[in-house]
Amino acid sequence: MIPVQSDDEALYDSLLLAIDARTSRLSDLQTEIAPLLRALEKFEWHYNTQLGALQRELAELRASARTIEHRTARIHARMVADPDHVMGDLFDEEELREIGELFGVELPESWFQSAREAEDRRRRQSHDREDFDDEANDAAEEEILRRLQRNQAHKRRLSGEGEQELRTLHRSLARRFHPDLAMTEAERVVCQEMMLRVNAAWHSRDLAELRAIDTESVHLDGTSGRQGFERRIHWARQECVRLDGEIGALVERLRSLRESNTFPLWFNSTLAQTIIAQRASALRLDIASETQRLAEMKLAFRHALQSYAVSVA
Repeated sequence: MIPVQSDDEALYDSLLLAIDARTSRLSDLQTEIAPLLRALEKFEWHYNTQLGALQRELAELRASARTIEHRTARIHARMVADPDHVMGDLFDEEELREIGELFGVELPESWFQSAREAEDRRRRQSHDREDFDDEANDAAEEEILRRLQRNQAHKRRLSGEGEQELRTLHRSLARRFHPDLAMTEAERVVCQEMMLRVNAAWHSRDLAELRAIDTESVHLDGTSGRQGFERRIHWARQECVRLDGEIGALVERLRSLRESNTFPLWFNSTLAQTIIAQRASALRLDIASETQRLAEMKLAFRHALQSYAVSVA
């Protein structure tokens, strides 16, 4: 007698062939992208090694210029508003020390005292707001406690449901992988291995492990009937979808790498070194310009500080 292949068996075999084809395609893409990633990493290492210090220096200069510019603007705003003329209201104690160090001057102790008094006022105001909110906070804490109690009750209910799922999964897996249901010696070996795992999870009350066995074994059913092939077909289709996702992601990654502006530099060390040298020169010019700008910001701050001192004298 010649065995006749059922429609389910034919479909499952075709899906296995599709999985093999996708796996092969994925392997080819991984082989293709590996040298590109190594070249990119090498280029980035050289770029950061030779330009990193210059980039950090430029960033620090710009940050210092922004800080001084902001402080100068605060002085001008205070002069226009014309409030109580208390320097401590303008800058906190730490900022005052930084200003003194910046210009190498000894600031009056009265300025630091004013800064401390202003900080004390801010703390008292904050404390008053906290007292005002105490009642609301108590109500919020009570509501949180009630929610926690409800969540704990919900978890207790879930534990009962989990026990039922544990029993149901164990019975289902035991029926599917009982060695007596195996049609071949190979199937019997698989069933015995799976039953060892199922029983171990059952005795340790490990619901997560039983769920994992159920998920990963859909294509290993010990039964040879229609239900077994339906589960295998479902797994094979899901595997095709998963592999298609990985293939799509790698194709997109390859495309983005090849379209990168620096792609021509990864495999041409001479061209890469030329570009890095040009970038270094541009950074040094930016650093010189930013150094000059910082000096101008310091001068403007000094003038603003002097003008303020005169206005409050």
